[in-house]
Amino acid sequence: MTDTIKRAAFYTPKGGIGKTTSTGHFAANAALEHDLNVLTMDLAGTQNDLATQFGVDLPSDEEGNIDPDAPVSAIFGENWEFIRSNIDNIVDRMVFETDEGPDLIPADPGLGGADNNLANVPTEDRYDRLESFISSEIAPRYDLVLLDLPGKDDNITINGLFAADNVIAPLKPGEFERNQLENLQVELKEIQDDEDHNAEPNLRLVFATMINGTTNLSSEFVDEIESSYPEISGPPIADSANIGDGQKEGKTLFAYDDDELYKTGRRAREAYRELTADLLDRLEAR
Repeated sequence: MTDTIKRAAFYTPKGGIGKTTSTGHFAANAALEHDLNVLTMDLAGTQNDLATQFGVDLPSDEEGNIDPDAPVSAIFGENWEFIRSNIDNIVDRMVFETDEGPDLIPADPGLGGADNNLANVPTEDRYDRLESFISSEIAPRYDLVLLDLPGKDDNITINGLFAADNVIAPLKPGEFERNQLENLQVELKEIQDDEDHNAEPNLRLVFATMINGTTNLSSEFVDEIESSYPEISGPPIADSANIGDGQKEGKTLFAYDDDELYKTGRRAREAYRELTADLLDRLEAR
């Protein structure tokens, strides 16, 4: 019997909208409160914000660049099958544990080059690298994989959309972000219509982030998302200093006791809790 795994990708074609923060919080809650064996994969760039979110100390070279023993960028290269067959425990060497339950495969500097190299690969072979890796190497080990994708439409992103099928779109208040959600749906439809592949990525969950309940902009944005996407919208995430403070300390909101959080922090944590439960109900392992 083939191993299966639940999978989802956090993606909106823009940075700074809470994508990585949300990836970390969904992963932590799925591990802590749903007793799932969870892997997060940071494909969003070399800053490694997901490792920072969990306080994971990554190895670096003499210049201070992240230098993991086994970089995830290798899975997108032509030599991956040779590497996988000839290096012992290669996947174990990619993975880092966190203090909150989920495991992490961090980004590495080679992802930019991997994206460029994929542009030279025929389209029928270009976008299934990550899907193959997850199905063969990750599914036997984990119940759930969450992908933090780049905030741009590149070859790594499309690999993530192919591999995940299920797309989660955090959005902060703003007309540009609202338009980007419409653009995302067009992008997903183009992938679905591509006859070279059988990928069917769909938007599964949309929610507002960085919401200030005292401003009309925030409340109107939340109302618009809920009215435009009633079947897939979830509770908004309150803008809270606890979120930023937690990232500096390498913690999600789930690592704090109630009395350590402001009201906004407790509201944000409860929203992430509801969103995670909703998402897990929507996902089917494959």
